[in-house]
Amino acid sequence: MNNFITLVLCVVAGVAVPIAVIVGIWADILPDGLAPIVSMAGVILAAAYIIGGNLLCMYGDIKTGRYSK
Repeated sequence: MNNFITLVLCVVAGVAVPIAVIVGIWADILPDGLAPIVSMAGVILAAAYIIGGNLLCMYGDIKTGRYSK
């Protein structure tokens, strides 16, 4: 059940929120200036997720001694 909740949260954060912002800007509910802010936040969060995940994997490999002779 924990994996399902994680999947649903990822889909909501990655799909539903951006679509809601785009539709809100298209329907003139949200200001046009919000689009660059949401875009920059998405890029920054994606980069942090990728870099953080890689660092976490590298730390696990170093901690277990995977590459030591």
